[in-house]
Amino acid sequence: MNVVIVGAGKTGLFLVEKLRANHVVTVIESRPERADYVAKRMPNVKVVRGDGCEPSVLDRANVGHADLIAALTGDDEDNLVVSFLAKTTHKVPMVFARTNHPKNEWMFTKHWGVDVGVSTASVIYSLIEKEVSLGDVITLMGLSAENMVIDALTLTASATAVGKSIAELNLPKCAHIMAIISKGEVTVPHGDTVLSIGDEVLILSDCGEETSLRKTFGVHAEAR
Repeated sequence: MNVVIVGAGKTGLFLVEKLRANHVVTVIESRPERADYVAKRMPNVKVVRGDGCEPSVLDRANVGHADLIAALTGDDEDNLVVSFLAKTTHKVPMVFARTNHPKNEWMFTKHWGVDVGVSTASVIYSLIEKEVSLGDVITLMGLSAENMVIDALTLTASATAVGKSIAELNLPKCAHIMAIISKGEVTVPHGDTVLSIGDEVLILSDCGEETSLRKTFGVHAEAR
């Protein structure tokens, strides 16, 4: 898969390090010293120096041939501009964008070219690398982008899913577990992953309502 990462800060660098072994990764970075750092540290990654908000820079990064672009700069406005250009001008199939400030989350929508707006690179990585293929995710987004949401369910002591593995859950076909946050650590779940009290389960869903998800995990409180 051809992936373009815009922004080589801590978030972007984390994602590049995770993806470069199995994907073709290009990094766009405006700070010369940071760009040089990435180029020296990861010679198998293409580094394009420049502002990702500029169409000419996106052209040099060959964004038109990307399967996925992730706008991960520390500026929400820049991330929105990158997303909009990537989707409208370069027709990138899947666009992820980082939200730095919660007050701006409402803008990170398909209207601005954002397929998925998230606030942590670990969640982005889990979505890209999870057992559901990228192709499946792209199909879901294309058919039902308006209904696609990320739900977070916290497992209380009374949750029936506690002590069970992912494989034992009768998860609806309209939902996929992206990541599990447990004691401050983010993990990519597998079939044999066992759920514990206090786990926060992040779920990509187009089920349309939360009742079936709460039933699956035996959580009766409202999802956050």
